[in-house]
Amino acid sequence: QEMAKLAPKRDLEILTSIPGIGKNTALRIISEFGDIRRFNNPSQLNAFVGVDPQVYESGNLTAHLSISKRGTAIGRKVLYLAINQIQSAKKVGNPCHIADYYEK
Repeated sequence: QEMAKLAPKRDLEILTSIPGIGKNTALRIISEFGDIRRFNNPSQLNAFVGVDPQVYESGNLTAHLSISKRGTAIGRKVLYLAINQIQSAKKVGNPCHIADYYEK
């Protein structure tokens, strides 16, 4: 309850408007990432969390490896939890474009 009072109300409303995201998950997202508007593009947010792809370059070889994991581990866990909740909400009849994206 105390954390909810400290969180920006508009950010909390926006996040909880996503099917599958409740107040608890929204507060975790806000506390872990702060103001998401500070990132200029999705790539910066991906790098902050550590889900950006690693790239190995040597001579003429360029290989794309798995995620970098350079960012915050808790942030990755919060995002994983949120995506799972969004996909679960879709299965019970709450459609969401985010769930559609992850299914593709």
